[in-house]
Amino acid sequence: MTEQSKETKAVWERTRELGRQLEEVNGRLDTLEEQKLGDRIEELALVVQRLANKPEADAPAVWNWKDFTPQQQVSAWEILLTWVEDTFRARWPRSYKEMLGYTERGSSCWWQHPDMVETLTSLMMSHHWAYLDKEASPLRVAEWLGRWLPDAVRQGKFILEECKAGYDGGNGHKHDLFENKALAQDR
Repeated sequence: MTEQSKETKAVWERTRELGRQLEEVNGRLDTLEEQKLGDRIEELALVVQRLANKPEADAPAVWNWKDFTPQQQVSAWEILLTWVEDTFRARWPRSYKEMLGYTERGSSCWWQHPDMVETLTSLMMSHHWAYLDKEASPLRVAEWLGRWLPDAVRQGKFILEECKAGYDGGNGHKHDLFENKALAQDR
């Protein structure tokens, strides 16, 4: 075997080895492409971005009326009453009337029932979650309209049921109207 044929054979074997390695790499690449890693990386990047943009201290997701300071109660009442009148009453007048007892009579004592205040607060918070949260979606709105609103109306009617006959004792009214600690301190 001549020197040139040895070199040719070595080049040929090296080329064949490189071809085999290339075939193996192509097989791995096909497997990776089938896994759609690019799409997964994009999704993961979006999740990481959302987590990075999330404020460190979110506002509490639930109001605890019992533990509010007098100033917190005043603010909470203002927020709740504004939502009840400007959003709930304006956008869902029939549900507003049914839930708060205005279909039975011209006035209502809903604000004297702590359980009604809690129910309205929950309805307001779930409304915020469905409509105003940065991750609000049509599905959340549909859930609010189909689940949370009808359930709150049902609860409200149940809570005010005892008040249909009048405002005598045993009707669930708070003795300290508004349960407002700020008013008690001013006396």
